Amino acid sequence: MNALILAGVLYGGAVSNAGEFIDHGVGAPVAESRGFLAAEDAEGDPLLIALSLDQSPRGWILLIDPETGQTDQHYYPEGVGGAPFASLLSQNGRFYTVLNSHFVEFDPATREWLFAGVPPNAGIHVTGSAMCDGPGGRIFAGMHQNCQLISYDPQTQELSAHGQLDDAEQYVNTLVADDAGWLWAGIGTARQNVVGMNPATGERVQVPSEEQRVHGTGHVQLGPDGNAYGRVADTWWRLHAGQAQVIAADEVPAPVPTGAIGWGTQTARLPDGSVAHLNLPERELTITPPEGEPRIVEFDYESEGANITSLAAGPDGSIYASTSHPMHLVRYDPEADELTDLGAVPAIGGGNMCAMTAAGEFLYGAEYAGGRIWRYDPAAPWQPEGEQPNPCALAQYKEDLCRPRACITDPSERWVVAGGFAGYGLCGGGLAIHDREAGTTELLTHEDVIEYQSTITMRFLPSGDLIGGTSIATPGGGHPQAEEGTLYILDWDTREVVYQTNPVPGATEVVSIEVGPDGLVYGLASGSQLFVFDPESREVIHREDMSEYGGIPRASLLLGPDGELYSAFTQAIVRIEPGTFEHEKLADPPRGVSAGGAIVDGRFYFASGSHVWSWELP
Repeated sequence: MNALILAGVLYGGAVSNAGEFIDHGVGAPVAESRGFLAAEDAEGDPLLIALSLDQSPRGWILLIDPETGQTDQHYYPEGVGGAPFASLLSQNGRFYTVLNSHFVEFDPATREWLFAGVPPNAGIHVTGSAMCDGPGGRIFAGMHQNCQLISYDPQTQELSAHGQLDDAEQYVNTLVADDAGWLWAGIGTARQNVVGMNPATGERVQVPSEEQRVHGTGHVQLGPDGNAYGRVADTWWRLHAGQAQVIAADEVPAPVPTGAIGWGTQTARLPDGSVAHLNLPERELTITPPEGEPRIVEFDYESEGANITSLAAGPDGSIYASTSHPMHLVRYDPEADELTDLGAVPAIGGGNMCAMTAAGEFLYGAEYAGGRIWRYDPAAPWQPEGEQPNPCALAQYKEDLCRPRACITDPSERWVVAGGFAGYGLCGGGLAIHDREAGTTELLTHEDVIEYQSTITMRFLPSGDLIGGTSIATPGGGHPQAEEGTLYILDWDTREVVYQTNPVPGATEVVSIEVGPDGLVYGLASGSQLFVFDPESREVIHREDMSEYGGIPRASLLLGPDGELYSAFTQAIVRIEPGTFEHEKLADPPRGVSAGGAIVDGRFYFASGSHVWSWELP
């Protein structure tokens, strides 16, 4: 799939709207594997089930014959789509998963969806491997983000909610049932927990003391003796019927498989002992028998492609885009009108380059989930692995910069700065500052910038200082410690914050900022609130509601070559006039804008789902 050229009409490309909008096509026409398991069909023959994620309006699973590679692309029931994070092949032979609050049941034997519904008090999805068979033949799951325990009865097709397992945490990562009818959950990510619940009575017990609940995620597993076993930090317990007994680590038996799998599972064992390994983006299986050589089985599927999360102008005049789930780097060459899927960076996997910028002859990007800063040389061959990889990683700050949102360079192009959210369970992200001349990178933690907040947008001021906007959010399950997003000025010489303000009262995020030709800072805060900040007087001199244009994608505000400011809202492209602050809707995008990114040669490039679009500036 590397260097696949997608030009013209391929994958919906090059469709214009009134001579202004151009759909350049799907950047990476691939789907990500969201779980993989072996089942049986009606005749008892092996059948492989691959879960997927792409931008198709309805999600789908792929049924694969391991001998021939013949596939059956089975779409979810009407109205169901999104990303599964955990799944279960039940003892009853049926398959279950949860996505976008929908609980679904599939029968591999008949190849039919038997049920789809939303449980009461539903969360969004199920993470880790938090699904299991439980008492009464019911299927149980622990929901994210509300830690609700839910169940499904295959006989009555009834969904039930049994209560919240943890009052503050968001992630149930593991879930098992002991032989006394109790459910046990491993919970995180801010503070580890192990909790038991009796679904018949609603009784709930917390196993660790509050002092034992350190940062991270608790774990539970099922033993061959019918007991559950749980761990928080270095302490293990034997769990049964609502009781917990501390035991030594060497007393914990090997876990019994429950049939639950996580979204990253890509291997499955067939009845004859062969191991099947799935590469869904590359459309191939590797079947390794107990004895003998591996064989490759090719297959195919239809895909609307991977979601584009960021775009940037490259040093070579091209536009670069990063997809997520899986991560591919995409290049659009305006001169040749070619859209090229360069391919995956295996070290990034399902993550993405959350933000990118050009500096010198290189493209730089900041990555989720490893927190790495990457450098790519467009003039050199694409070689993401090996002794001299291209792209190559320069530094890593996994806890402080797990979810980057901004990556910029200064006017001299000496400095590359990345900012974003902290790691899972944490609050407050840092700034990574790469010195291109020295080849070194330093980190400013959130304590050095704005404590317990994360920088998600940045620009350099004419003075040479950095101005940044923050978010109070903690998307990895941490607990927010602030109430309003902040606009701050960082003295570039001392690396110290010399001024801060909350530019829009009540707004939790400063999403996008740009410095106008008048030296003023134009910003968009949560709720699509426009503000204008004067860095000389250090005053907010204008505020205005822009919510009529929709939400705010990443990298929304951009300075055009004509000195005007342009913003791609989710539902409109808007021009903002510096000085007067007057704004005008210029166009309605044919599809909603999901990511902004770059103005190159008079065209505004943005993403809509998996597609790269552009619009000609007036």
